[in-house]
Amino acid sequence: MNKNKILLSSILIVTTGLLAINPSLIGSVNAQPYEEEYDEGSDNGYRYQDEYDNGYDHGYLEQDKKPQIFPTNKVAELGDKWWQWILSLDVRTNPNPFTETGQEGCDIGLQDNNRLLYLVGSDRDSVTGFPVHECKIEKGITILFPIFNVFCAGFERDPPLTEAEQRICANEAMDFPLELQLEIDGNHIQNLERQHRVDSPPGGFEFNAVEGNPITTVLGESTGVSDGAWILLKHLTPGEHTITFSGKLDLRELPGVEAILEAGATYNLFVKSGYY
Repeated sequence: MNKNKILLSSILIVTTGLLAINPSLIGSVNAQPYEEEYDEGSDNGYRYQDEYDNGYDHGYLEQDKKPQIFPTNKVAELGDKWWQWILSLDVRTNPNPFTETGQEGCDIGLQDNNRLLYLVGSDRDSVTGFPVHECKIEKGITILFPIFNVFCAGFERDPPLTEAEQRICANEAMDFPLELQLEIDGNHIQNLERQHRVDSPPGGFEFNAVEGNPITTVLGESTGVSDGAWILLKHLTPGEHTITFSGKLDLRELPGVEAILEAGATYNLFVKSGYY
């Protein structure tokens, strides 16, 4: 297999956490290797100040204790754990976080002794748009979600894709024209792809895609590499908060393909006082 090309028939594409397998997108494109550049002096519009503060400004400037968006080097491994979680979730017997927009849809994403919350996004409905989730969380919970991400697995080909091929596959998919949007409490967050795009750490990750998972019908144990724009957020103060995010991936550069993948979500969160 040419290391500089991929067949898009092997890509598992995810927009804001919802996987779509696209076997009809057959054709090769030149890979554009992605190397993350994280500018410690740039303006993202959302400022945080704690042990992770390297001088970023994301445009959300408040004088009081404020929400924090962590640097991407804190997120890559957690993003892989998000994948392991969603692929191991049987929604036949558990709430489906993509379609359950009430409290149960949030609670199923609680991890790490209820100190970490995974959020997801879904396809845009032609009538109602993106889903709106309503839930309550405890103060002190850290929140992780993909604005837009892609995932390539070894078991999509025979012989299985190597880690290098999985990484090229994921990087290449994210290099198509991409629009990202994120708004937190009415504040638009800037420079999302440049400062929040990250792929899996070296080695990728292992997973087990169980029957009934909401992502793929290809089941079993395998390895994968993801690439995407992730947000790790904490220090939401008690009270009401709204997080709205979406992504749009344009695949029309591929010959004969008229495909734009779009997904997102709004989360209306009420943060209760106190900790678990």
